[in-house]
This record gives sequence, structure tokens and C-alpha cells, in this order.
Amino acid sequence: MKDVLTIILLLIALYCLIAMPQTLRNKKGDKYVITYLWKGKRKIFVYSSFLSAYWRRVLLNMVEWIFIAN
Repeated sequence: MKDVLTIILLLIALYCLIAMPQTLRNKKGDKYVITYLWKGKRKIFVYSSFLSAYWRRVLLNMVEWIFIAN
């Protein structure tokens, strides 16, 4: 059980590290643009705050990994 929890925590840390450059790469002026492909349609999210864009990117990375793994 401890090993499974450690793996899950390492994956969450990896998602957080990956999301930072992804969020900063798409800065347009004073806004952060997040684009995401869902069921063949491109979704666009625009945030004025880095933290809200960052946590959205972390969440989307996790969801993407769950659906790719299955």
C-alpha cells in the first residue's frame, strides 16, 4: 500500500513540474491561454491568473493520462 501511495504522489509531482512550462509557453500579453483537444474538438481556456491556469493545466494533464492509460 505504501508503494502505491508513493507512486501516486510521484505522478502528481511530475504533472506539476510538466504543467509549469506548458502554462508559461502560452502566455499572450497578460492572459494565459490553455488549449486542449477533447473528443476531436479543440477547447480554449483563457485565464488572467497564472495559478488558475497552472492548476487547470495540471488537472488536464492528469485526465489525459488516465484516458490514455485505459
